[in-house]
Amino acid sequence: MGNHHPGKMALLFLLVFGLLVAYAGVSTAATLTVGPGQAYTTIQSAINAASAGDTINVKTGFYNEDLVISKNNLALKSIDGPGLAEIQGAALADVVSIGSGLGVTIDGFRILPGGSANTGIYFEGGATTDPVTIINNVIEDFNDSMAWCFYAMWGYLENTDFRFSKNTLRNSTRGIYVWGFKNSTIEVSSNILEDCDEYPVMVEYLDYEGDGTDARINDNRVTLSAGKEGDTAISMTHLENTTEISGNYIEGDFQTGMYLEYIGADGQAPAIVNIEKNEIRGTGIGLHFRDMAYALSTEVTVRYNTIENNEYGIYVHDLTYWPNTIVKFRDNNIVGNSLYGFYNLMDGSWLDAQENWWGEDTGPYHPTTNPGGSGNEVSNYVDYGNWRTTAWEEEDDDSGSGCSAGILDPLFLLLFAPMGLLLRKNR
Repeated sequence: MGNHHPGKMALLFLLVFGLLVAYAGVSTAATLTVGPGQAYTTIQSAINAASAGDTINVKTGFYNEDLVISKNNLALKSIDGPGLAEIQGAALADVVSIGSGLGVTIDGFRILPGGSANTGIYFEGGATTDPVTIINNVIEDFNDSMAWCFYAMWGYLENTDFRFSKNTLRNSTRGIYVWGFKNSTIEVSSNILEDCDEYPVMVEYLDYEGDGTDARINDNRVTLSAGKEGDTAISMTHLENTTEISGNYIEGDFQTGMYLEYIGADGQAPAIVNIEKNEIRGTGIGLHFRDMAYALSTEVTVRYNTIENNEYGIYVHDLTYWPNTIVKFRDNNIVGNSLYGFYNLMDGSWLDAQENWWGEDTGPYHPTTNPGGSGNEVSNYVDYGNWRTTAWEEEDDDSGSGCSAGILDPLFLLLFAPMGLLLRKNR
């Protein structure tokens, strides 16, 4: 005779019922299509008709309108491919305006100004708790003195994700500006920024209250054409918790290639910043630090970067050493910089810059401590000992593969719970 377990059967029923309810909830989201011959011929009319969580697919075409998004978690997609749905502003306004506190996805559009005083995508900020994804868009020609391609000032983006990825920002005064995060994941990655001359990338207040934000500014390409001048290519201030800045390429007549200020300034510990495998060329100051290492247990690692043909390679303005603070510059290629490879403005405070390549096997030039060095010049208070005698190459990297351990998502495991209960052999 078989054993009956009413309690287990009830649990199994509740699990299956819960999954069915969740699936039914997801399936209620609608898809609206915009384009010639469709139910909606303007994007705004589809937005007005949509409900929270709906998807709006926009077909190839030219749409001369200003969009206002006021519903949560809408997904706007250029359904035929990136750049094939073009939105040009209709007035001196923001082309896409997103209301306060909303999650949203904007995927694959070409966005152009309708006048000289607007922004491509303007987010009113607020305490957003749902994901914000801006991906595969081309935003260009926003060259008014106050215009941005993308602008968002949250207070805060909280317990969620912000992703700005695979966008092309071109021929504009300013690129992307984002501010105000709390316990979130921030990703600004794989974007192309061409001839955005003032601030192509500006990210501020990464986790103001120290609740665990993970920020990644990776694999962006920021360039200026010959004859153009710019301010700062990538600017980041108030860095807290874990920040990874890697694989970015910066080239052009910027005053500063990469600027980092107030690391750990809000007193949250630890503040861990890794700056690796970036290339910075042709700027006034390649890598500029100001007010580093405020918090306890701050760790700043600058490694495997190529900083070449700037006026100053690395410039450190000031630094506060708290207990357990670690700031290291290792395995960087610092070559061809016309004034200094490394300049430390702080009298009496040494910086650890050992094991770098300075362009020559004789090491960096210093008029008193290494007058025979023919590599890039270093200022006083730079510990350049044990310098590399060859340039760093990719195969020298010992930082690991970066692969995860492959842990399954708990929600994925939940799908198998009913099957596990059915197959479990009773003893």
